[in-house]
Amino acid sequence: MASVIHGFGLVFIALFAWITAIVRRLLLGPRLPSWSWTTELSVASARAVIAAAVRRPGDGTLTRFGMRFTAPVPGRLRSRMTVRRVRIAGMEADRYLPEPLADPQLTVIYFHGGGYVFGNPGTHRTLIAQLSDAAQVNVVAPRYRLAPEHRYPAAVDDAEHAYRALLDAGHDPRSIVLAGDSAGGGLAAALVVRISAVGLPVPGGLLLFSPYLDLTHASYTIRTNADTDYLPLSTMKAPNDSYAEPHQLADPEVSPLNADLAGFPPMLVFAGGAEMLLGDSLRFAERATESDADLTLIVEDEMMHVWPAFADWEPASKRAMDAAARWLDERRRTLKTDS
Repeated sequence: MASVIHGFGLVFIALFAWITAIVRRLLLGPRLPSWSWTTELSVASARAVIAAAVRRPGDGTLTRFGMRFTAPVPGRLRSRMTVRRVRIAGMEADRYLPEPLADPQLTVIYFHGGGYVFGNPGTHRTLIAQLSDAAQVNVVAPRYRLAPEHRYPAAVDDAEHAYRALLDAGHDPRSIVLAGDSAGGGLAAALVVRISAVGLPVPGGLLLFSPYLDLTHASYTIRTNADTDYLPLSTMKAPNDSYAEPHQLADPEVSPLNADLAGFPPMLVFAGGAEMLLGDSLRFAERATESDADLTLIVEDEMMHVWPAFADWEPASKRAMDAAARWLDERRRTLKTDS
């Protein structure tokens, strides 16, 4: 009964946020000039629901929902996309096989977002399927362990095991691209730190959507962009001690913003100009410049956190998928040239 009550409570919160956003827009206009009605209402409801959820950190209903929910493959992709449940390094994973597959050698390991405490590969199926289709690339999305039950280094350990499994299966490391959104993007970057530390060969690239790179939450945009994003300011105002101990937060495996990027592979990073974690990506790009690392940063004006997943109807989302596909094609051509 409690689960039903909580569910109805979140629906009510979302509806109230919609009504408030509608009234505000009618009186004051769009919060940002480019935002459609759909985007404005979606951001408002997501902000309200997420804020309510973080006020109940021990809510088993939300935890079970995050562990079990699977979004559908977009209808336009179903005829040319196969998604299979597989196992990799003992973990459940989703494997995406588009038709046609441009190059069976190139494989993306994709880590889902969710603040290290929520979600599974299925919650991000729409985004991952769009990426797989746009780039015509094989994608493997492992179900890594989540905090607070499994705190650092569990997620990084799982990511390393997934990477090792592909290497053990005969994959050329240059044919593997690590990718992820939000915390999944941070985990992909943290995996490169781990790979360098243990002496494994680095992958062929790093593709990040709105990566969560600083768990001390020092980016000024957390506050300046709070009104145009859906992340909960109440949580982001303090360091993230649900994933790691306070003394671990500056560790590059926890906050990859502190990593030495000199040995990193080519990177493509997307950030929204209106998102709270914009500062993480901007500072990461600065560190890459200081280290002479190959990093391309694309900042999409007036877009929120992980907008390709959150607002796939936005033209900016298609631009991001197209840019990611072109960059992955460059990785594919580089692999063939080096071979």
